[in-house]
Amino acid sequence: MDPQHELILSRRLRFIRRWPWMAALIALLTLGFYAWAFFQQPLLANPSVVLRLVQAPAPDIATLSLLAVITPLLFLTVGGLILLLLLFVSIGLVNEGRLIRLLLAKK
Repeated sequence: MDPQHELILSRRLRFIRRWPWMAALIALLTLGFYAWAFFQQPLLANPSVVLRLVQAPAPDIATLSLLAVITPLLFLTVGGLILLLLLFVSIGLVNEGRLIRLLLAKK
């Protein structure tokens, strides 16, 4: 293996070693944001609050009911997808690190 490939692999391994800390930070920030939104912006993240508000007399109750159910669910789904993406990237990087270590061991 030439020195350029070894340099690339060593940089990649350094990134892979740092990834768990970065993933944990991103996950904590995401969860913190959703916890903040749940209490400070309940219309975005708390379906029970939205349903209570919609039950008050208002025009066009069908549209408001649909909005009351869909908005918080979509907001929470996006957060779940972010966390799922972090999990998949983490699993991929663990496998990549294992394979790079195998390559470096065989040189």
